[in-house]
Amino acid sequence: MTEAPAPAPPPAPAPLFNWIGFIGGLIIAIVCGGFANIFLGAMSMGFHNSFFGFLVGIAAGSLLIIFGLLSRRSTPGFAAGLLCGGCIIGLIGGICGSQMVNSSFR
Repeated sequence: MTEAPAPAPPPAPAPLFNWIGFIGGLIIAIVCGGFANIFLGAMSMGFHNSFFGFLVGIAAGSLLIIFGLLSRRSTPGFAAGLLCGGCIIGLIGGICGSQMVNSSFR
């Protein structure tokens, strides 16, 4: 007599989404990115091309997005918060960086 093959074990459950980590990542991204955009906006004042000011402005958001993508395997909730915050910071920083070109505090 032949025996039936043993059934495959059920797959491991996916980790639950951590909303506390998401909110923490979002707050860290917005606070750190906001301070970085202040300094990057001041740097973009010296440029004479709004495209370069835009690129300088989105630098903080781009770094936050990269950190979020690198940490998504270990902490998915925190990484999602960093990604969302990085997108917001990149959008606002790019707009402000391109508009602050040729401005001054005088």
